[in-house]
Amino acid sequence: MIMMAAVACAQAPALQRAANPARAGAAFTVRAPDAPFVFTGQIFSRQLGGDVRAESEGALDVLATALRTAGSDLGQVARLTAYAADAEAARAAESALAARFAAMPVALTIVRTPLARAGARVAFEAVAVSSRTEQGVAVLSSETAVLPAGGKMFISGQAVRGADLATASRLTMEGLQRSLAHHGLSPTDVVQVKAFIQPFALHDAATRAIAESFGSGPVPPIVVMEWVSDLPAEIELVASAQPLRVPEGETVAHTWLPWLTKSPRYCHVALVPAGVPLIFVGAIEAESDGDPRAQMKAIFERIGSVLFEAGSSYRNLAKATYYLHAPPTRALLGEIRGVYFDPTRPPAASALQVAAPGRPGRAAAIELIAVPVK
Repeated sequence: MIMMAAVACAQAPALQRAANPARAGAAFTVRAPDAPFVFTGQIFSRQLGGDVRAESEGALDVLATALRTAGSDLGQVARLTAYAADAEAARAAESALAARFAAMPVALTIVRTPLARAGARVAFEAVAVSSRTEQGVAVLSSETAVLPAGGKMFISGQAVRGADLATASRLTMEGLQRSLAHHGLSPTDVVQVKAFIQPFALHDAATRAIAESFGSGPVPPIVVMEWVSDLPAEIELVASAQPLRVPEGETVAHTWLPWLTKSPRYCHVALVPAGVPLIFVGAIEAESDGDPRAQMKAIFERIGSVLFEAGSSYRNLAKATYYLHAPPTRALLGEIRGVYFDPTRPPAASALQVAAPGRPGRAAAIELIAVPVK
């Protein structure tokens, strides 16, 4: 059963949470009105090297402080991603989140990756509603930036091969900034950069190349995680898009960039106009391990049900992130998207092969941002 609840904070608009009764602290969906959003980088505890549950609690305390400086708090978190260095850290992070968010469940994703801070085993990244009023993107620190209310742009992960990770990151950022310019935007409109990289040991080189691509302007929060690929990096962006025009009556527009290959499985850019709520869908996994094909079928069936209950549909997805573990899942993903997706309306997306799933035995997990049908 999906239960709806509204949670308000200060002057920030209320969130509608469809709680998952089988998973404390987690929601099937969280619906947020068109409002300012805080996007964070990866938030770490100030105390590392001890008990991993204590580290998780410490990171949540730091996150709470960062959100307060951005006109928000933990009660206004819509989506939360936990990055865990190992299986024990993933369990500890989930336990801490279950306790902290029991009364205000979030769209939750847990992924396994090495972390950029030495000695850290857990980090959190959040999207939360803010009470701040901004005319444009406000980068408050390396940890937080505020996206103003209004039009929003989600750019699919792009990857340009380079001689090394730094070069690939620089070239990919050039392509992403060309994508912004194609839509009349600039780097100052970017609220968050998310990079999937390998080898992860060189994450500093990727982060520097991304930061340098913003020149003398503000550098928004940068999130990095490991992926398994023969390409050094894939990078995606979230940006403010104002003013934004989409076909009348549409709640999302799916577009392709003329210099990139068009795919019926994902669009290059998804545009959400002003006034349209966002529906954050926590990572959907199969309920049990087993055959990857059976898991993938179960995941897409469950997504359809969750979207229906939230007043959305497969035709109204703005962004998808696919975390793929079992080797056959990439081919299975391409096959099943052809069944469920309208080729004229697929979401912006990034598909990531990961070394380990958030939960043991799971072949894949899919995280989404949707909009209402009307």
